Amino acid sequence: MGEFINRDEELTRLQSLYASDTAELAVVWGRRRIGKTRLIAESIRGRDDTVYHQATETTAKSQLDAFVTDARETYPDIERLQRDWETLLEYLIAHDAIIVCDEFPYLADADSELPSLIQRLWDHDIEDSAVTLVLTGSAIGMMYDLTLDGSAPLYGRISQNPSGKFPISTLDFGAAMEFFPDYEPTEQVFAYGVFGGVPHYLQAVDDTQSLGENITRTLLQQQGSLHEEPEHILRMEIDEVNRFFAILEAIAKGNRTRNDIAGDAGIDTNSSSYYLDRLEDLKLIEPDYPVTADPTRSRKRRYRISDNLFRFWFRFVHGRSGRYELYDETAYSDLVEPELPDFVSETFEQLCQQAVPKLYPNLRFLERPGSWWHQEHEVDVVGLTSGGTLLTGEVKFTTQPIGYDVLSRLREEATLIDWTPPEGGDPEYEFALFSRSGFKRSVQEAATEDEALQLYSLDDVVKILE
Repeated sequence: MGEFINRDEELTRLQSLYASDTAELAVVWGRRRIGKTRLIAESIRGRDDTVYHQATETTAKSQLDAFVTDARETYPDIERLQRDWETLLEYLIAHDAIIVCDEFPYLADADSELPSLIQRLWDHDIEDSAVTLVLTGSAIGMMYDLTLDGSAPLYGRISQNPSGKFPISTLDFGAAMEFFPDYEPTEQVFAYGVFGGVPHYLQAVDDTQSLGENITRTLLQQQGSLHEEPEHILRMEIDEVNRFFAILEAIAKGNRTRNDIAGDAGIDTNSSSYYLDRLEDLKLIEPDYPVTADPTRSRKRRYRISDNLFRFWFRFVHGRSGRYELYDETAYSDLVEPELPDFVSETFEQLCQQAVPKLYPNLRFLERPGSWWHQEHEVDVVGLTSGGTLLTGEVKFTTQPIGYDVLSRLREEATLIDWTPPEGGDPEYEFALFSRSGFKRSVQEAATEDEALQLYSLDDVVKILE
């Protein structure tokens, strides 16, 4: 088992719930492979008052038998009790146990009365107990229906202080870099652009090997550990996969609007909303809006695949296995490497947006910096501030240094952004250029003459995010 990385805040909150003198209910949810089980394992390590049960898809009786088998390791007397959930849980509540039900939706699916039973116990049997119940799940929609929705049986019972809600997301760039510290900054950006922030995927990277060797070994070869990962995950979550595959492949090709995605996937535009919403629930895609727009009202919605490995797989792997077998040892260099900089450029743009608040600590940003677009106009990095400054930036991930034409175009595009500072009046402009390969002398001279223009290298971005 590898090093435990970047879940310190969640770990501290869970352990605070365990130490509470009152009953506590925690809900941990997130997509598969995200690290929920590892978080729970770390939180209960070394304790002698814990029942950990990982549910599977089976019958109600088998679920109960398996739960008793797990519980008797800590509480041997539970073996003699009647085998029904009410009796077992009442016993553990009386003993102030920490009860972890990993993949809780499987338990609820086998016994639909279980969530309501827990609700009744929580309302009537926990007054003098310090029990902690932790429910985890990868089926995000089911976890919401069972625990978080206003009509859910357990709604309102989740602990408040500290919060018992634990949505587990992917690791950010800085944490992900701990998996390949021996890579140079440019290699780290490429690796993150391919493998993303899911710990299970990052653990597959061996930073003593080149990125190409890692991609070939884990993703391109049919026996690779991640070669079938996206398909495996989708088939566990979704019954009808063909249309979902077509939509993800369409987005991976560069289609961003609903109409373009539906057209490329061969799906009716009206019915595409169902598939897009489902993929959004699974945290596999995310909507994107101009940073100046109100997401609740704007129609300028675009979509992007939020998991980098899924985006890579649908761009380079899905449906191409035969070609890679044909090319054999040159598959990566011939079919992937030439397209990889263009593919990773989207990730670098997002990293630059994330870096902006740290690069400009004296500015107070109203929203998380993002991008802006209108018709054929687009600015890669835009940050709105409370002081009336409009920060605009352009990002280039090419092997050529940025020339003056890029700066000139950025200055023109910035004036088209329709934004009025909170105090009224016209904005003051700050400009930033982000480059993988440096800047031409004309741009460097412009930066020395203009205090409102800053130049940032890829190393600058990586360093500030680490």
